[in-house]
Amino acid sequence: MRKKIFRPLQFFIASILVLTLFNSKGVAQNLFDVNHTSAFADYLYESGQFKLAAEECERWLFLSPGNDSAALMLLRSYRKCGMYDIGVQKSELLLSSGKSFNSNQSTEFATLLMLNKNFSKADSFLNGNLSLTNSQADYLKMNKSLLMKNWVNAEQVFHNNGNELNPSFKPYASVFEDYHKLPHRSAALAMSMSTVIPGTGKFYTGDWKDAIFSMLLIGASGYQSYRGFQDKGTHSAYGWIFGGFGCGLYFGNIYGSYKAAKDFNHRHENELLKKAADLFSSNL
Repeated sequence: MRKKIFRPLQFFIASILVLTLFNSKGVAQNLFDVNHTSAFADYLYESGQFKLAAEECERWLFLSPGNDSAALMLLRSYRKCGMYDIGVQKSELLLSSGKSFNSNQSTEFATLLMLNKNFSKADSFLNGNLSLTNSQADYLKMNKSLLMKNWVNAEQVFHNNGNELNPSFKPYASVFEDYHKLPHRSAALAMSMSTVIPGTGKFYTGDWKDAIFSMLLIGASGYQSYRGFQDKGTHSAYGWIFGGFGCGLYFGNIYGSYKAAKDFNHRHENELLKKAADLFSSNL
């Protein structure tokens, strides 16, 4: 009697276990389908985990070859995590596989080339690209010129496009206005000033502490050398040592003034270039 009761019960329990096992395997398999993979890639991207998002996009593209959303997020992820060289490689791999880029993907690829300093490749790509409008291509070319510090070319592209019909260009008006107002220090003048009076070239560039230090040190060395020669004449080792030391400081002061002028100009230019780079990033 017990056997008759337990057999149906055992069969029922076994059936439940088998169904549960198969169901769990189905759920596990579904976690790696296209929908779950794309959702997870999107979550990683939105949470700022761009390197992991790029890896998940690779899986997404494997499951759904040629998927435009996956390709775009892949390129953006590599750009945002600063892996420009790998982003360029992946882009070229997609293109070599027969993938044609739409305007958003083309913008990302051109940007990756520019940030990776592949300027000639960026030019070739933009000049032969059919998915971008002339205005979109010019916008990228203008920013490429800014990255190369080619202000003349960048401003020319801006003036060709900077009107109300191209709102993306409009914020750059202040960048080019500020460029023409950049403070500038002449390296030749700084050197000349320090040649006549040591340290004054650095006064000119605003490096007051270095200027005073150079002036005092060169003056002290010259004075010590003078004392040595005054006491023992041209046979004074003391005079020659401090004279040589002072001479080295003097010529170093001239070169230092030249470098200070160059650094002054680069510092102010780089601050303005950062402003332009921030505008570019905000529009991507």
